[in-house]
Amino acid sequence: MFRLKSAKPISASARTVAECPLGNSFEFVGHGFFQNYARWSPQVVELQPLSEGPMREGVKARQVMLDRGVRTESTFEIAQFGPPQLLGIKGISEPFRSLYEFEAATTGATQIAFSFEVEENDPFMLPFGALFRSALQEGAQRTVENIKQLLESYHASAGSPERLAQFVYVASLDLQAPLRKIEAFSELLDNAIASSNKRDMAYARNAMRSCAQCARKLVDDLLTYSSTILGEQQIEPLELRQEIDAILQELSDSIVETQAQVKVSAPPAWIMADRSQLACLLQNIITNAIKYRKPSQAPQIDIVAVLVTEGTLSLTITDHGVGFKDDFAQTIFEPFKKFDSEIEYAGTGIELAICKSIADRHGWGMSVKAQPDEGAAFSFSIPLLARTIAEAPDASLNRSVNVVPYRSFTSRERH
Repeated sequence: MFRLKSAKPISASARTVAECPLGNSFEFVGHGFFQNYARWSPQVVELQPLSEGPMREGVKARQVMLDRGVRTESTFEIAQFGPPQLLGIKGISEPFRSLYEFEAATTGATQIAFSFEVEENDPFMLPFGALFRSALQEGAQRTVENIKQLLESYHASAGSPERLAQFVYVASLDLQAPLRKIEAFSELLDNAIASSNKRDMAYARNAMRSCAQCARKLVDDLLTYSSTILGEQQIEPLELRQEIDAILQELSDSIVETQAQVKVSAPPAWIMADRSQLACLLQNIITNAIKYRKPSQAPQIDIVAVLVTEGTLSLTITDHGVGFKDDFAQTIFEPFKKFDSEIEYAGTGIELAICKSIADRHGWGMSVKAQPDEGAAFSFSIPLLARTIAEAPDASLNRSVNVVPYRSFTSRERH
């Protein structure tokens, strides 16, 4: 428990265990603080961030609380932000601190601790100290119970039979489209064979092959999506820049074909991740950036990693492509959602859902900002390993990195 400078702080704390994985728990409480805070603190009737950018230390906000008919307004800032274990808040206009701590308990469960401390700086409070402490302790206990209930309800609904049934239903609709086309083109092929029409034979054969490839891609993506939710992870230390370079190497054919200009600014940074899932995440985001380029223009992609706190790295991939409307950003990570565009793009609409699932399981925050005709920027908040700084004593994580277009590889270089 942290301490205020006041000689007489009044404090309270409580803890509980929620049947929800650590990554999902911190995603809901930490990265989703401004969206979900009022859900476990219903006395908060207004909440307004005063800082732009992703969730991080130093972000300030204004809140209005209505408790027992009394309205109070205050400002605070995020004093500690260490995904996926720590979220600390410090009052600006009022002398208080609160701390949310998360720790993996049993498999699939999270231990949650909440602490609150307020400075006893008003002489009027002295006669009511015991009463105030009791109310504070009751509030702390109610806070962790509310969070536990929300997390377990949220996690249960994500895997509920109703949710699964809805997912299967939507998947079946998407899978039916290429199957119906195969059936239609098979009839065309029969007629073409009967009439010896070689032109229609070739057309039907090619169309059926294309539909079969679409169906296979959808099934592959469904299997990938399910594995990111339920599959085992092999978490290990990885150097982020090396993983980015490896994915760009794998995508070099597409980069060369589209004449994509890819710029990378990423200092040495060690993270804990599942290598195959990190590769899948990067590949999907970069492939989408190439796919959703502006018509008749080469893709322009910026990959930038910067230190936002001592232990957190922000990775942003910006595509400068067709973009999309702000309201679509709320649903874009749902399976089978596709960009709202007059242009037809290939894909199953599940790629970003896969990325969100991978980020959630790692406890990384994932967000997107976009504007039509201006492109989209996907950001990830990733905890750093301590070895990042220890192994690079001569270079700060905030140092300037030369930004050059990604070099196109020839076939000889790739082999």
